[in-house]
Amino acid sequence: MTRRPTLMTSSGAALLLAAMLTACSAAITGTGVANPSSTSTAATNSATATESEIADESLAPFACNLPIRGAATTPRAQIKDLRVGAHGTYDRIVFTFETGTPEYVIEKAAPPLTQDPSGLPMQVQGSSYLRIALHGGTVQLPAGGQSYGGATSFTPHFANLVDLQSAGDFEAVASWYAGVNADACVRVFTLKAPDRLVIDLQH
Repeated sequence: MTRRPTLMTSSGAALLLAAMLTACSAAITGTGVANPSSTSTAATNSATATESEIADESLAPFACNLPIRGAATTPRAQIKDLRVGAHGTYDRIVFTFETGTPEYVIEKAAPPLTQDPSGLPMQVQGSSYLRIALHGGTVQLPAGGQSYGGATSFTPHFANLVDLQSAGDFEAVASWYAGVNADACVRVFTLKAPDRLVIDLQH
């Protein structure tokens, strides 16, 4: 005798469908797929991860009257990276920190340029100079060692930024001298994820 296929009632089908959806949901959660809110956060962080992607027109104008000062967001900001780069109408210095940004002062400097704290003279290329002081910004770790072991001397010979030299890191204050080809108007801003201090020197 031929057996007829068993037909499932509409209520049974609904129960089966619900069980399948629950199983699929549990499987997806188990794989660690981000929820919508964390995906949005990751997208925001990646959008700010590269400072060169920030549109120039969205930034404040260059300031020609120095000094320029900024407040700290943390008592101690450990420097973990430093980079320089050239752009179409400006040269850029970027300090990256572990957490937060320090108080900063960018001001004009005049020879003789000296090291901190020894006071010994130092040579910096360029026809004029800027001093960058990071109060609470340091490579020195409280328990010893350093948070940044990269270069402390840059001679890129960009259109305006000729030289960048560390002048010292003493009592959680890092000092740097920027040698430039001409008196530069300066633009300074901070970015998150990671925390950065960006200094642009106009050509």
